[in-house]
Amino acid sequence: MKVLDATFLIDYLDGVESTREYLQEHDSEAYVLPVPAYAEALLGEGNGPGGDIEGACEDLSWGEVHAVDERTAITAAEIADEMGSQGPFLSGMDALIAAVGRELDAPVVSGDGDLTHEETKQVVDIEEY
Repeated sequence: MKVLDATFLIDYLDGVESTREYLQEHDSEAYVLPVPAYAEALLGEGNGPGGDIEGACEDLSWGEVHAVDERTAITAAEIADEMGSQGPFLSGMDALIAAVGRELDAPVVSGDGDLTHEETKQVVDIEEY
């Protein structure tokens, strides 16, 4: 199982080849799409000219959308606390996505500089694509 962040989903919808290659190389995995990442990808479609939200939902239908809750919020705050001042400042969305990975004991797949930062990798299992 792997957790995909918003940068991965947006790049996938934009046709970035490295996302497709990553999925092909890991074709036996189950993929989790945390609601914050899923929402950001769909918002990109909704905000863009000629956006196709329904098409984007279909294009991402191979992943399992995963809800976040109060426990996930607490886990996100714990991750930020563990990173302390030496790490990057994680946005609420990035911290929630990292928390989903920790809760599911699954790596987060990202191209986001804050999540792929070495200090983040010290407290969260992160894979780059």
